Parts: sequence; structure tokens; C-alpha cells
Amino acid sequence: MQLVSWPQQFDVMVMPSLYGNIVNNVCTELVGGAGLVPSSNNGHIYAVFEMASRQSGKTITNKNVANPTAMLLASCIILDYLKFHSSATSIRIAVLASMEDKDIQTPDIGGQGTTSDVIQNIIDDIIVRRVLGLFQNLAH
Repeated sequence: MQLVSWPQQFDVMVMPSLYGNIVNNVCTELVGGAGLVPSSNNGHIYAVFEMASRQSGKTITNKNVANPTAMLLASCIILDYLKFHSSATSIRIAVLASMEDKDIQTPDIGGQGTTSDVIQNIIDDIIVRRVLGLFQNLAH
């Protein structure tokens, strides 16, 4: 109840896996839904990276409307975990920039865009930023 009514009071919550999954699902809905939030479960030997909330997605299968944000941000967490920080940062910046573009937002967050629109926008952003970086390096 406290988590839902006043979430800002918590900085960190540590709990067993089952309760962690329940809290993950609640928090995911607080911020906008399953398509937005990445998750990481780290142990001493293994780590698992995924969307924070596991949804079956049967109602959106093959409709090109799934929000890829959570999966892409989970991929960034994997890249950071593997110490590929530059690649993770490049993708993360592009993903977060795409979320601000109302023209390509997916239906789960009130837009009319498709999964393909979001992915293409992210790819284009990464390419443009890399090209601009090359030109800046040449100018110096």
C-alpha cells in the first residue's frame, strides 16, 4: 500500500525474488506500463536482464505495436554489465530521445506509432550522432 500511495519514500527495496516480481509489476504500472521498464536480477554467478513486468502480449502479437523501450533499455544494462559502456550509452541516449518524439510513440503510451517506427527512429538517431561525432573529431 505504501509503495502505491507514496512511492517516492523508497530509494532501494531489497526482497526475495517472488516479492521482487510483485513489486516490479506494481512499479511498472505506476510509471506507464510493461513496455517502458527494464529489469536486472544479479546474483553471485549469474545475471538476468529483461523487461520488468512479464506480460503475455497475446493481444498485440503480430500487430507491430509493442513498445520496444524496456527490452532495448534492458539490452543497455547488459552492455554495461559486460563493460561495453560506450555502446550502452549510445543506445540509451537514442532510446530516451525517441520517447520524447510524440509522433512515434506506441499505443501503450498514447501514440499511434509502431514498433518499427520506434526502432527506425532509434537507429537513425544513433547513426546521426555517430556521424556528427566523426565530423567533430575531424574539425579538431
